Amino acid sequence: MTKLNNQNTREIAYTESKTLRNEAVASANVDFLDKIKVVQYLTNDMIMSVEQIANYYEVSKKAVETVIQRNRDEFEEDGMKVLTGEELKQFRKILTPSSCVCQNEKSQIGSKARSFTILTKRSLLRVGMIMTNCAVATKIRNYLLNLEEVSTQEQKAWAIQREVGKIDRKRLTASIQKYIPNATSKTYASYTNMVYKVLFGMTAKQIKEYKEVRKNDTPRDYLTEEELALIDECETISTALIALEFTEEYIESQLKNKYSNIKLLS
Repeated sequence: MTKLNNQNTREIAYTESKTLRNEAVASANVDFLDKIKVVQYLTNDMIMSVEQIANYYEVSKKAVETVIQRNRDEFEEDGMKVLTGEELKQFRKILTPSSCVCQNEKSQIGSKARSFTILTKRSLLRVGMIMTNCAVATKIRNYLLNLEEVSTQEQKAWAIQREVGKIDRKRLTASIQKYIPNATSKTYASYTNMVYKVLFGMTAKQIKEYKEVRKNDTPRDYLTEEELALIDECETISTALIALEFTEEYIESQLKNKYSNIKLLS
């Protein structure tokens, strides 16, 4: 009974806490929404209307509009946009049978409409976290709770390893700066790529492409705890060998000998 009460309390917390909602939107794979119920879109890039979100949750359009109005800043952060003028005119043009998933999208935008609100799949999730007295929304919050329970310990372990790696990475860069004369940004990049190639057979750029890393993100945020631990170990060894004034070629040969069978990227 206590566990059930705690779950109910946590489920309600989603409706009240913007911070909790932002954490879920940032960490959850929104594709799970398709598993709970089929999602209809305006376009193939998962843009949807207020009406489609209302249909998904089986509530009135007014109910969704009220949720958006009361939490407008959150939905704008998710990518919500109100189209008017030329933008609306151009958007109407892309609502063709070849580019749409739903069959009646055009009917949602009246020919005399002066504005039209479009939202992202993240917005669909956010509505589910906020809306009360809705069975579909309750299912979504319960799904997030179950996901949270399963993944919390794993996420904590990953976060700890990530922080440890950042500390040891600073030791490596400090060692390069101290022991390698005239080191440049290319020197640091070279050691980084050396570690990646030894462990995964890819450069940092190739890993970014392989993992579809977003602009301004680092590849390490997309790696597993085990992969991060190997990088940390590799860079710790490199730090020590640099301090002993071994060449990069020698360090690479030693790492290859130690990690010859490692290829973890999936």
